Amino acid sequence: MKNIFIFALVFLHVSCKEFLDVKPVGRLIPSQVEDFENILNSSTTLDYHFFDNNRGSSYAFLGDNFTISDNQARFLYVSTHPNIDRYAAFTFYRPYLDPNKPQYTWEWGIYSAVGLFNTVISGVAELKATETELGKTVVAQAKAGRAWSYMVATMGYGPIYDPNGDNSAKVLPFRVSADPSSANPQLSTTRELFDLIEEDLQAALDAPAQVSNPSRADKTAVYGLRAMFYMYKRDWAAVVQNANEAWELAIAQKGGPDGLIYDYNTFSYNVRTGASPPPGVDVEVSSELVGPDQNLQQTYHRENLFYRIAPQGTEAYPSDDFLDNFDKENDRRYQLFALKSLGYNTKQGVNTYSDGVVIKYYKGAKMNINQGLTYPELILMRAEANARLNNLPEALADINLLRKYRYSGNNRELANGTELNQDQLLQEILNERRRELPIESFQRTFDIKRLALDTGKPWCKSTVVHRIGDREYTAPVNNEFFSLPISNIIIQFNPQWGLPLDNRPYLPKDQ
Repeated sequence: MKNIFIFALVFLHVSCKEFLDVKPVGRLIPSQVEDFENILNSSTTLDYHFFDNNRGSSYAFLGDNFTISDNQARFLYVSTHPNIDRYAAFTFYRPYLDPNKPQYTWEWGIYSAVGLFNTVISGVAELKATETELGKTVVAQAKAGRAWSYMVATMGYGPIYDPNGDNSAKVLPFRVSADPSSANPQLSTTRELFDLIEEDLQAALDAPAQVSNPSRADKTAVYGLRAMFYMYKRDWAAVVQNANEAWELAIAQKGGPDGLIYDYNTFSYNVRTGASPPPGVDVEVSSELVGPDQNLQQTYHRENLFYRIAPQGTEAYPSDDFLDNFDKENDRRYQLFALKSLGYNTKQGVNTYSDGVVIKYYKGAKMNINQGLTYPELILMRAEANARLNNLPEALADINLLRKYRYSGNNRELANGTELNQDQLLQEILNERRRELPIESFQRTFDIKRLALDTGKPWCKSTVVHRIGDREYTAPVNNEFFSLPISNIIIQFNPQWGLPLDNRPYLPKDQ
């Protein structure tokens, strides 16, 4: 680059809270598109979507993948716990987050990322470079990133999109201005947000054919994101069309499925000599996972199509419902990652309270996990869409393709797959999706929301039930219990939205 300049990106968390944006300050002399392209390499574009300050996700605790033990409820999740919001979500205590404190997912995640994308889009336009080859590419990648951030924000902060509903609930502002002096727009409805996201994903098709790192979208990723968007919109024919485009491009680049999906049968653990775990604990807990390459912990490992950093939840317990979803004898995911480990332990006075040896799920600790989009998820989206369209042979071929890389022995193909009816095959695909997606992320909770529209089907949950000891907590799957509110800190600076402040006390554990 001919010009060297300094970007000092300051997040306006206090003095300009009403703008929810990123303000370039200091010396800023952008003279070419590359100056803005570099912004797309910022980790801020990837991080903190549905995170808390310790890189967990309370939103995941709304779903059915995690559980909390009685000892944890009594002694760990006390009122002073830094992530008491996880307990609040698990017990369906509303508000889940303290309404008078900043939300990491809103300020550090969604709108920090969107601020950078808007800066790129506006900057290229100001350089009058939107019609140059590089300008089109950079803007396309920024719009793909913005579309994903707004898509997951819409799913988390609003009700699910219902193609048979009016989708008129006001959710959040779709901010496109990079100018911090520009006020926020009005809140958009679910329908309006989906329309705007679709526009971004259409424009994003100018993305390049290939990228060096999946944190930035190539054309394959854009088609994959479009398939994801239409899955949430329940346009199954569009899911198949876009997933086909993505898969064909990926195969052409990588030469076949082996270059896109790891065969877990080739994975093993490098157990160090003399390793001596505590009684009952699997030695693999402290061992290194070894695969066919050295990229398992990298953002660019072969399964990542569009990379976004995922929360980590190893210290949380997987629910029995999650673990029972596995074929424990033949599923390599269970064998590799469902490991016996020491549970929560504390001493209170002269008494010790211990959960003993428990099973934890270590995939996120052993290899890089991605809450953006992976090739296995792409295959499962296409399988689900084909099953819903009653294209059963195509759906069966896709689930069996993934099973080839995930199961051992003679169980790699779905037993009696050709004899399954539409609902039975769809149930198997959705079960496989739950096993494949990160346990730690928002994705299972989103699935519970979208699948709640399939009234009467076996995979539909109209309510979610959590238990701690002999106590039961139940919530209907609707926008009140499964949608996040905007915090008072944001509301008070945006009176044009007409939202009331939430003055309820935040006391998920009054002790």
